[in-house]
Amino acid sequence: MTDRAYFLSDVHLSLNNDAPEQRRRERLFRLFESIRETGGTLYIVGDFFDFWFEYKHAVPRYYYDVLAELRALVTAGVQVHYILGNHDYWTRDFLADVIGLQIHRQATRFTIGNRQALLSHGDGLLAAERGYRIMRRIIRSRWFVFLYRWTHPDIGIAFARAISRASRNNQSHYYQDKDAFHEELIRYAEARWEEGTDLVVLGHYHLNRLHTSNGGKQLLCLGDWISHFTYGKIVADELTLEFWPE
Repeated sequence: MTDRAYFLSDVHLSLNNDAPEQRRRERLFRLFESIRETGGTLYIVGDFFDFWFEYKHAVPRYYYDVLAELRALVTAGVQVHYILGNHDYWTRDFLADVIGLQIHRQATRFTIGNRQALLSHGDGLLAAERGYRIMRRIIRSRWFVFLYRWTHPDIGIAFARAISRASRNNQSHYYQDKDAFHEELIRYAEARWEEGTDLVVLGHYHLNRLHTSNGGKQLLCLGDWISHFTYGKIVADELTLEFWPE
């Protein structure tokens, strides 16, 4: 059994399959190839897709190559845990039953090596996100999902693109002071450490930092696959924040 674990968040794979998007995917697929060679467990900590919504008989066709790569990881014996984010929350059974991913709808605790770890996409943790927390309850409600599934996929995907752009614009103002919200995330992690957690792993905020407390507890903010191209890695119980080169 391998002692390796990998953590990845905020890839935001686009519905526009242009040249820059292809380069981002090729970079990601090289990471996947490395994971297949070393073995281990991959934890996707939300917003892997910029938009993911499963209809009963349809999924977004723009992600065919990505889905094939994920399936290749699973076939090679890599466990893939997927903690859903605010851009890719709306799953049915395709990712689990067809691709073989282990889906988690909420923040989830894992035993990783000798550590008790809490993995959460992290959306809604900041005090400035009160309005977002209200919107999240609405768009994850049963009636919203039911109505959206009755929308034709061409219309639904076009609508999702607009919502995704608006979400990034609305969030940009409180993501500018990175030091301030990193301190807020540290306070969140400290509360989890007091509950017995050794490691807190967060995405969502596109912040690439690894913080270690005086007692050896750790907070890992994973960055993204847009400008940082960072991911977390545990080998022999040592956690590092890594950069994947172009």
